[in-house]
Amino acid sequence: MYVKNANLTITDGKSDLAGKRLNVVALFCDLRGFSNWCESVEVDQVESLMRTQFERVIQICNDHHHDFHKFLGDGFVLVWEESEEAPLHLCLAHAIDAAFHLHKKFWYLSQEMTYALPPGYGVGISVGEAVLLQPETFISEMNEVDFVGYPLNCAARMQTLATAYGTVLSSTALDLLSSHDWPHTSYQQHLFPPSDTALRQAASMKGLQDRDRTDFRYLVFGTGYASLWRVTGIP
Repeated sequence: MYVKNANLTITDGKSDLAGKRLNVVALFCDLRGFSNWCESVEVDQVESLMRTQFERVIQICNDHHHDFHKFLGDGFVLVWEESEEAPLHLCLAHAIDAAFHLHKKFWYLSQEMTYALPPGYGVGISVGEAVLLQPETFISEMNEVDFVGYPLNCAARMQTLATAYGTVLSSTALDLLSSHDWPHTSYQQHLFPPSDTALRQAASMKGLQDRDRTDFRYLVFGTGYASLWRVTGIP
């Protein structure tokens, strides 16, 4: 929240913290090379890309039905909650669909622009139990729902293992995939093991569980790789 010159609303909240545990699929997305790109272009070009990113997240909500999103500068996190209407494997299918369309729409955007954009998104997807929090403070603008927990941290670390147009699945996401049929989609999906370089990078990351240091996989969308962005997203 931008608080400079803000007129904050004071409430009579109890300043307590309420929440619940939920099984979720978390997708963390970040633009590769954004910081260097941001320093080399005009401010209106940065604003245009960020506005497009915000619009893309709203489109994902309409098409792939995530329950929560948070913008993080040049990236964002999306969360799908398990429910009777949306079992966890369906949430994962939505997340994978969202990753494909993020890459696809960004590639088309890069072809339309008259100036170069960042190389592309890196995406990490994880599955597990998170905590949904609803703080009740004395400032109403602070009373926003948020998610915390390992699957969000894991998804954030998974995305750092991907290059542009890359998607990395955690061990728990792979477990869920192996226990259900692949979703029926219009694009091809292939799983690839990590390179020795990626394994060394994962081994040095703080906060990863042991399996996620070794058992993650790269998800390559064959259709996009063959006819659009032409890179695998594997370092």
